Amino acid sequence: MALFLWLVYAIMSLSREVRIGMLVTIALIVFFTGFYFLKGSDILSSDRTYYCYYTSVDGLLNAAPLEIRGLNVGSVSALGLEGGKGVKVTFHVHKSIPLPVGTIATVIPDGFLGNKKIRLDLGSGPGIIEGHSVLASAEEAGLVDNMTDQMTPLMTSLRKTVNALDTVIAGVKLITSSENARAITYSLNAIKLTVDNLAALSGTLKNENDEIKSIIHNTNSITASFAKNNDTVRRILSNFNNVSAQLANSHIQKTFSDLQGSVSQLQGIMNKVNSNEGSLGLLINNKDLYNNMNSSIKSLDKLMTDLKEHPSRYINVTIFGKKKSE
Repeated sequence: MALFLWLVYAIMSLSREVRIGMLVTIALIVFFTGFYFLKGSDILSSDRTYYCYYTSVDGLLNAAPLEIRGLNVGSVSALGLEGGKGVKVTFHVHKSIPLPVGTIATVIPDGFLGNKKIRLDLGSGPGIIEGHSVLASAEEAGLVDNMTDQMTPLMTSLRKTVNALDTVIAGVKLITSSENARAITYSLNAIKLTVDNLAALSGTLKNENDEIKSIIHNTNSITASFAKNNDTVRRILSNFNNVSAQLANSHIQKTFSDLQGSVSQLQGIMNKVNSNEGSLGLLINNKDLYNNMNSSIKSLDKLMTDLKEHPSRYINVTIFGKKKSE
């Protein structure tokens, strides 16, 4: 307390200009110390500095923590683009933490707000990485990134489903129009009538169950009889085969050929008769000849009748004397 009072007395004893200069200097020191502190840098520390390059550091900020197995061992001090190498990240590691050769600096999520931090996966050596060296880098997808990757195909599928649903709704609207509604009603009535008929048929079949069982029993009996008389049926079929073979080997073709020849000859005779060739043809087709022949037959019949009745007119045998005159 006495020291503090002495400092106050010493400052108050100085001139006004000196006091103002001292206050400005102290303010500048406090300002720069706070600025670097907020950036994650300790201007009074002797921590080792390392560098990494990443393709993207979205969510990684200055003063982001640096961890090894969950323990904070440093922080990010600077971020910046550097040519074609990507984003250059500068970070400090406590000098008491050696980094073996093969250590990898992996950017990982830090909570659910999208912030990120760096995890140091220590290598197996041998040797220690010196300060101001470039470490191997890696990036690990966070929960949000994984959900985004999984949701993307789901959203695509959902979009296709919605489009298909729109098509279905349009089809339903078309179907439910007044004209189609009447057609659907008519179809439903027809289906109902068909179902009723099927129900009636089922009832009829149920009532005729005994008769159907009897028919099935008789059918089974007939089948059993055929099975028992299988040899007899086989012999009958064999006999039919023999008869068929005999008919196939007989001279039926020659008989039909002879019959066809006879029919042809008869057809020739009929053609000649119809064409007035021969006596029979003239007799059939010439009416005058038929009338003359008929008249001659009638005259001959009269002559024979008169000959029978009066033979003496035609036959006169005189044994004694002369012919008797009529």
